[in-house]
Amino acid sequence: MPDGAEDNEARTLRAVGKGASVMVVTTILLFVFAFLGRVAVARIYGAAFWGDFSIGLALTQAIALVSMLGLNQATAQMLASHRNPATRWAIIRTSLFWTSLGSVVSSIAVFFAAPDLARLFQASDPSQVANLTLIFQMFSVTIGFTLMSLYLAAIFQGFENIAPNAWFNQVINPALFVVFVFLFLALHLAIFGSLLAYTLANGVAFGALALYTVRRLPRVLPPASSVAKAPVPPHLWTLSVSLWGVSALAFVTTYVDTIILGLYRPPTVVGWYSSATTLARLLIIGSGALTYIYLPVVARLARDGDFATMRSSYVTTTRWILVFTVPLFFLFAFMPVQSMGAIFGSKFTNGAAALAILTWGSVVAVMFGPVNATQAGLGKGRILLVAAAVAASSNVILSFALSPTYGIIGAAVAWTVARVLYPGVGLYALIRDDHISPFQRSLLLPMGVALAIGVPLFVGVNYLVPQYWIVFPMYFVGVGVFLLALFATRSLHSGDLLVAKYVERLIGRPLPKLWRFLERFVETPRVAPEPLP
Repeated sequence: MPDGAEDNEARTLRAVGKGASVMVVTTILLFVFAFLGRVAVARIYGAAFWGDFSIGLALTQAIALVSMLGLNQATAQMLASHRNPATRWAIIRTSLFWTSLGSVVSSIAVFFAAPDLARLFQASDPSQVANLTLIFQMFSVTIGFTLMSLYLAAIFQGFENIAPNAWFNQVINPALFVVFVFLFLALHLAIFGSLLAYTLANGVAFGALALYTVRRLPRVLPPASSVAKAPVPPHLWTLSVSLWGVSALAFVTTYVDTIILGLYRPPTVVGWYSSATTLARLLIIGSGALTYIYLPVVARLARDGDFATMRSSYVTTTRWILVFTVPLFFLFAFMPVQSMGAIFGSKFTNGAAALAILTWGSVVAVMFGPVNATQAGLGKGRILLVAAAVAASSNVILSFALSPTYGIIGAAVAWTVARVLYPGVGLYALIRDDHISPFQRSLLLPMGVALAIGVPLFVGVNYLVPQYWIVFPMYFVGVGVFLLALFATRSLHSGDLLVAKYVERLIGRPLPKLWRFLERFVETPRVAPEPLP
């Protein structure tokens, strides 16, 4: 391989490796803070209010993503694809203007439309209409904060910097929500306090991210005043519209089952289901955090024509995600009652069967790898749009067909099918057109060994130890099972060792014994693209 290709490969794995290390920390913190806040709301105010709260979250976040016009992902992809500072500033100025306008318009529109939106869900119950109206009005403010926060983080994403999104959007925001929830609970603000806590957390996190952007952006991009003006690349809007459609349809894939369930079932049932989906989506949090950095990396590799590195890093990235996903899969698929009871309480265990179903869709989607980030980085908006349309359509059709009769089980089946179809369609196109696939020995063999050990182990513990507390130590048992499978099958790559190198930098000292231990389990002497099956 030419020296330039080797340098590009090392740079790629360093970028993804650093993103993986940040993902480890922020995913743990997101798990802690997001759960403390949402579980507190569910436990303190009950399943009925938690159901209304979840509907408010789903609907306002859907509107936020639609209003985004795909400019966040388009901005990140184009900043990574262009080197000229003048062109980069033209992209930022244009997308900033339209994102700001969308933030203001969408927030105002939802605030005034809140009563009509509430009546769609609780038309026969005046008290519930009043509750949902208040929720929609409070959350309408967060639409603008969400739009701007996603956009500012996308600017740094274009420079392969995952930290702003990871820390401000995934850690500081949910952490502030926890602080404000308990503060307002102590002040006896009741239900209004929880809504105010969510709104303030979004506002403060956005303000901190805006300040960070003002101070840090000049360090990675020359000030606008120092570069000549350049026209906006003509394909900005083509890419943006494609990704906007993808984002809107992806949200339909993720949340429309909850919204449709709310049309047919009371808030308590929606609360049970929302608790199950909250847990099931934990499996894809790590995937989202890691693939966030993978999009600009792919764009750079495509710009350089280095598809060999793209193929090898795709498999490595997928295996890193599975280290955090597989243990949660074992817990939620084979110990769903204990998992629901341990986190949300015994009143929410009615959602355990739905959790078991949802978990299968999540783990299969994660095994497919960073499909959508790769397609977006390659600029293949049409394929993304087709995949999102197929998945969204299936969720809508199955939700309306199954939810009225089967309730949360029907909604869970609809979400699971859609969740598998979304990356599945894109993966088929990746294999067909670009020969990129996660289905290689270094992923399939350790995954098979982990399942052979973990499934009977967790099924046995489910029957022998029904207590809720068992789920916490069993998570770490699941991590150990997957790592043991990696070592036993000698499925490590040289790229995996970059995580150890990053740990050395964090603690400020070399770890030669760790290096020697890991090198014994490396499949090849260097990272190289593996043959496709």
